[in-house]
Amino acid sequence: MPLGVIRNFRRILGRGVLRAAVISCAALSVAAVTAPVHAEPFAPTPGALVGWDTYRQLDRLPYLAPGVRTQQFSSYDRSGGNNDGGGGCLHGGGAGCVVAEDHGAGEIDSIWFTRDRGNVASMGNIRIELDGAVVLDAPLQAVVRGAAGAPFAFPLVADASQSPGGVYIKVPMPYRDSMRVSIARNLQYYHVTYRRFPDPIGVRTFDRADHAEDVLAMLRRAGTSDPKPPKPNAQRQTRTVDIAPGAAVPVASATGPGAVSALRLRMPSEAAFTGLRLRIGFDGQQTVDAPVAEFFGLGLGTPGAIPVRSLMFGADPAPGGWLSAWWPMPFIANATVSLVNTTGAPVRGIDTDTVVDPDPQWAVALATGAAGHFGTHSHAGPTVPGQDWSFADELGHGKFVGVSHTLRGRRIGTPSSFRWPAFLEGNERAYVDGASTPQIPGTGTEDFYEGGWFFDFGQRFSLPLTGSPTEQRSGPGCADYCLTAYRLMLPDAVNYLLSLRFGIQHGPFDDDQQADYSSTAFLYR
Repeated sequence: MPLGVIRNFRRILGRGVLRAAVISCAALSVAAVTAPVHAEPFAPTPGALVGWDTYRQLDRLPYLAPGVRTQQFSSYDRSGGNNDGGGGCLHGGGAGCVVAEDHGAGEIDSIWFTRDRGNVASMGNIRIELDGAVVLDAPLQAVVRGAAGAPFAFPLVADASQSPGGVYIKVPMPYRDSMRVSIARNLQYYHVTYRRFPDPIGVRTFDRADHAEDVLAMLRRAGTSDPKPPKPNAQRQTRTVDIAPGAAVPVASATGPGAVSALRLRMPSEAAFTGLRLRIGFDGQQTVDAPVAEFFGLGLGTPGAIPVRSLMFGADPAPGGWLSAWWPMPFIANATVSLVNTTGAPVRGIDTDTVVDPDPQWAVALATGAAGHFGTHSHAGPTVPGQDWSFADELGHGKFVGVSHTLRGRRIGTPSSFRWPAFLEGNERAYVDGASTPQIPGTGTEDFYEGGWFFDFGQRFSLPLTGSPTEQRSGPGCADYCLTAYRLMLPDAVNYLLSLRFGIQHGPFDDDQQADYSSTAFLYR
């Protein structure tokens, strides 16, 4: 069924309350039929997953949650300057300095701090209070090193040796009525990303006794296997293709309803990375058009890269290594996967492996808008003075679930002879549904990717939800200083009902550090 037919179907449903009611009922019916063992009987909004179910039910990632808002407290400079590490306690209380506080139902999804190149020992205890009870009160440095025990264990927590220059806690912690996060002392750079639910229906307060060992085990396998629940009727298509200069070659196709659940490529040479694009169409419309290397987290190609081990994609940069992606990509009637050679030379011997899961739930979910088609927003070019680099600029209904980012810039000298990649001073900013102020105000580019101090001055890393797997200092395609980075936002996906403008500054003020960027954002629309 082409998207034009889907739009007509939506118009038949009507607008306003009636349309919302039909969509809600359809989504709840689908959820009731397909709910796995760990599913909540209800959710605060159709499509929302709460707590550990976000990781246990990654096959439900395409479902949208328009009533859920992702927001962020951070240490950004309220004066509009670049002093983003000026502290910024909301007020005193808790362990000493409150950095995040909310009333109503919600979920804490990511907590990040840095100071002293990631040594946070001087900050003392972190205290997390949910629904009036203290669920964690321990030295921050010990917590991020795993001393608090599961579920506060790697990779849901990481110290500065694992997430270079920063520390984080990414245990999803739901609450029904209130939350408060506080630190004892010496606050500097931080952000706390959390979701707000419209009501507490289906929300159970975080239980410290649930060690979520299954989730931890799945995250530790990130980048090596499909993290979604297995489907018994999965269908595999394998092909080896040659692509002439300027040609597009289909590598897989399917009829629905169903979902493309895995896509793997093996390149014949390092050179094949540089000029290939991946194009995927669903239900009569192309929604993915992205550079192959960036789609799989290797935007600079293989030189200087470590293996990518993210939860939804992985890459082995060694000769003959596989590129893998496990985004659930549903469709109603048809799907096509193609590779495009944008170079002037043929590329021969590309191995492809595609998995499709037939599934009737997607016919109703996509037609009614309860779920979205998977898509990307990719572009490349020089940064523009006075403008944020755009990850996504969307109209309509959907959610942002991550970005793969390639950065090429120049370092500037300092009196101490340190050469400073000042373009990494840019803050991320997400504006939802026409808001004039960002729901997600950031403190720096490497902070958004949850490292710090320029990733501890160039360290490479790859974790399930964040990474910077490639760093180059000059060489082919890199005039001075280049790197790649990615961040997946799965529990903290940014939902939008009308519009989304998500971008990042290049340098402290968007006007003093020109760079060349490329990015591929991952969305469900």
